[in-house]
Amino acid sequence: MGKFTDMKVANPLSDTAATSNGSRPSWAGQAFRVAGAVAALALCYRGVYQVPRARAAGPETAADRLTPEAAAGLQEQINQLLRQGKAREALPLAQRILREFPENPSYLRRLAELQDQLGDFNAETELWERFMLVAPSPGESCPMLGEAYRKLGRLDAAVDACRRSVALEPRNSEYLYYLGRSLEWAGQYPEARKTYQKVCALNPGNTDGQLGWARMEVFGGDPAQAARLAGQVLARSPENTDALLVQGMALRQQGRYPEARAALEHGLRVHPNGDLMLVLAGVSASQNRIPEAISWYDKYLAANPGDAEAARQRARLAGPDRKPTP
Repeated sequence: MGKFTDMKVANPLSDTAATSNGSRPSWAGQAFRVAGAVAALALCYRGVYQVPRARAAGPETAADRLTPEAAAGLQEQINQLLRQGKAREALPLAQRILREFPENPSYLRRLAELQDQLGDFNAETELWERFMLVAPSPGESCPMLGEAYRKLGRLDAAVDACRRSVALEPRNSEYLYYLGRSLEWAGQYPEARKTYQKVCALNPGNTDGQLGWARMEVFGGDPAQAARLAGQVLARSPENTDALLVQGMALRQQGRYPEARAALEHGLRVHPNGDLMLVLAGVSASQNRIPEAISWYDKYLAANPGDAEAARQRARLAGPDRKPTP
């Protein structure tokens, strides 16, 4: 998934919540394209995102212009540089190609992906917006455009980007999933829940849709439903760590700490990750196993030193006002 560790939802993972009882769909839905919507969207965009037609300022001769064959040769050079890990050196070549062919969707995509790799997310969003103007299937900017806006901290723009793709292909379950995820990042849980439910209606048994829906039930206060949905995934994939995480969170909310611990420890044996450690720290604190909780916080913070909330929880447990059970 795109990564659940990026989401900072303090309450469901916090020790305070624990003391009460409460990369990547591999699928794509069957899609149809609405020509009228595409045309209307393109007309709207062209008022804001004009596709540049003029080349860089300065004299240019016929010898300076790229033929399609020369562009293909530069593309091969770019591929070789990327295989060598030289993305920065590949950048001017990709920019040169796009100056010559500014409305070529493949070249726009290539440069956008390169800018993402280099961390220039402002440039990336501009390129994907241009892609949406000229590509035969503009919705294919999803999820990359939304991801780039999210990396800039522009969560509302990320939601809007995904909405535009869904508007073009309303029954595309992949686009719907990414809309749900962008809504989740933005904290719009009720709408995210409905969107994940649409994914499941279009593709019953879809793992990402079910787990997204389950997370919304954890955050929305129905841990029993969350555990049921996670259990359906685990019945098919017993070692799915995302499902084990959601199940652990749901069981913890219900005060079923031994079962939550078993799910989380299973997940850590399969594939250790910070979310599992963080929730297990909360479960340990709820069971008054304080040294163990502190140890899990330490392991989590070693990989996530910027998580101030986790650091506060650890400090609270280590303070003089709370002693471990003998």
